[in-house]
Amino acid sequence: MTYPTEHLMDLVALAHTTTDPGELLRLLRDGHDLYHQGLAETCAAVMAEHQDLPDHVLLDRCRAQELFVPEDATRDDALAALAFVRWENTPTALAYDAIARHAARHGVSLLPEEGIQ
Repeated sequence: MTYPTEHLMDLVALAHTTTDPGELLRLLRDGHDLYHQGLAETCAAVMAEHQDLPDHVLLDRCRAQELFVPEDATRDDALAALAFVRWENTPTALAYDAIARHAARHGVSLLPEEGIQ
């Protein structure tokens, strides 16, 4: 397990022990940073693995995985699609999702509510 994964697992455990909005917001913010750290690591790994592939082969790999990639997609678009599909079911991504869902059940989100100043 990577550091972001281990730390997010700890945050999930902490999140499920509280309903305090301030604490949930803190855990959500900490988790958000770790989520993006893990996503960046996944993107770097996907880029390294596919660096020698020609663009058309890269796009074919996306289509083989049934990823939506428009006809005018760039190499970066294809790499991002491949990275995200790998990322979305990692323990790190799932742990962050668990924190976000728990926080949302208690009215806590990183996005401010519309109309609230």
